Amino acid sequence: MSGDKNDLERIAAGIADDAALDWRLLARLDGEAGETADGLRELSQLAQVFRGLQIRPDRADDSPRRQFQFAGLDVLEKLAEGANGEVWRAYDPMLDQDVALKLRRLDSDALTHQFLAEARRLAKVRQSNIVSVYGAAEQDGRVGLWTELVRGQSLAEVLASDGPMPVEEVAQIGIQLCRALAAVHRHGLSHGDVKAENVLRDVSGRIVLADFGCAREISGNVSFSTIAGTRHYLAPEVLDGDEPGAASDQYALGVLLYRLLTGTYPYVADDLDALRERVMTQARKPLCQARPEIPRALARAIDRALLPQPAKRHPGVLAMLVAIESAMRPWRPHAAHWIAAAALLVLALTTAMLLRAPAPGVAVDTAFYRQSQGTREQLHDGATIALGDRLRLELTAAQPTWVYVFNDDGAPEPTVLFPLPGLNPTNPLTPGTRWQLPGHDGVTGLSWQVDSEADRDTFVVIASTMPLPLIETRMAQWQYAASPESALVARGVSRLVPVEAAKPSEGESLADLLRRIGCDDASAQVRCLRYVFPHRRS
Repeated sequence: MSGDKNDLERIAAGIADDAALDWRLLARLDGEAGETADGLRELSQLAQVFRGLQIRPDRADDSPRRQFQFAGLDVLEKLAEGANGEVWRAYDPMLDQDVALKLRRLDSDALTHQFLAEARRLAKVRQSNIVSVYGAAEQDGRVGLWTELVRGQSLAEVLASDGPMPVEEVAQIGIQLCRALAAVHRHGLSHGDVKAENVLRDVSGRIVLADFGCAREISGNVSFSTIAGTRHYLAPEVLDGDEPGAASDQYALGVLLYRLLTGTYPYVADDLDALRERVMTQARKPLCQARPEIPRALARAIDRALLPQPAKRHPGVLAMLVAIESAMRPWRPHAAHWIAAAALLVLALTTAMLLRAPAPGVAVDTAFYRQSQGTREQLHDGATIALGDRLRLELTAAQPTWVYVFNDDGAPEPTVLFPLPGLNPTNPLTPGTRWQLPGHDGVTGLSWQVDSEADRDTFVVIASTMPLPLIETRMAQWQYAASPESALVARGVSRLVPVEAAKPSEGESLADLLRRIGCDDASAQVRCLRYVFPHRRS
């Protein structure tokens, strides 16, 4: 532990001194220091927020002098430039802080209204892993937008200087970018150009998605003829001329994570046709061969994002996030023996308690409701439902309870309806509260919406006085209910909406799991309920 302690002390000292941090030190920590490392990440990010609020730019005599003015900003120095624009560091006297100013080149092919559209799209989305836009303006025929100035490097710069990254660090980058893209997709947008050059890592370790110049609204009826984005990150459906969307953003994220782990792109070709051919035939080196130490579950999560067929990728980036988190959870270095010992101890204690006295059973009260025009109607087992109905499950528990809800349409993989990443509440549900599931996103209460025709929908509700690892392990591989803009497959009840396909019979995979956790034995610690709602025919 001495090495871990020294690493943690160096990181903590860097946070206090506002210094650039080497987050690769965290990859060397063992399992005992993992929670402390996560806390340091959060502390560093919080410190950066407060510094941004409290510290004013130091206008030293040797600081860059003003080159020119734009929309009231003092433009200080050029940071980067591309085909259509330049990025400058500028000082905003109104905000009293430095900002990043992106100016359209006068000879750019991008039209003024297209450039300003980027600002409007970006202003819609507010999330900690997305660069914040402060303003936009036009002056003397030139347009620009300014955003927060991220102190750090792009992932392309990190790769160029340090080479492939540690597995743990790449997993954390993937998790943060999944959260960023989930917010983008929730606003009906696709980023369109996820790549190492457009992802920044600030000195706190926060990952920031930037450059929304290729962003588009997601819709199913827009004619799309111009291919935008960076070649190696383009999904095959985009190469074929389809409109970019949530699935193509996920594919680009898979390319990025593969590159961060290996230092190379999964597919390399001289032209778009050859690139598409390599993608469709999956002619690439498997991750497990390129980096043998990568957990197989993490490699599978990234491989799934790289599948050429959009429908076979993760149902959404939140499902990809769950897969990455689940892949990394069992892989804390040097912690396997502690996990095994703890499991044996828990088993021994549980056995002893069971021999002494019967364990208290799970006590829950559940009821399904249909939401309609501000009113709700209770649905008893066997009640009919129709396409477009919005459903919620209300539940009260007499003790801390782990709840799992599935919609089973007879396919090998049921749809996970609860718990859902990014939503509250999460397991365990505390007693004494009338919980309304699936929950809320921090602002809006959500419900499940019936979005495909079927003979009937079967809901399986599992309540337990303890977590069910067998269920949670399998859930990471299944489809999660998602908001309409990120849901790629419409099966049974799989969409979330604001409150206001195969035959639906129980699938063998879920049925086997229910038997293994004791549903058929009426275990006192596990309660399994089924609600079958036939579809009403017009």
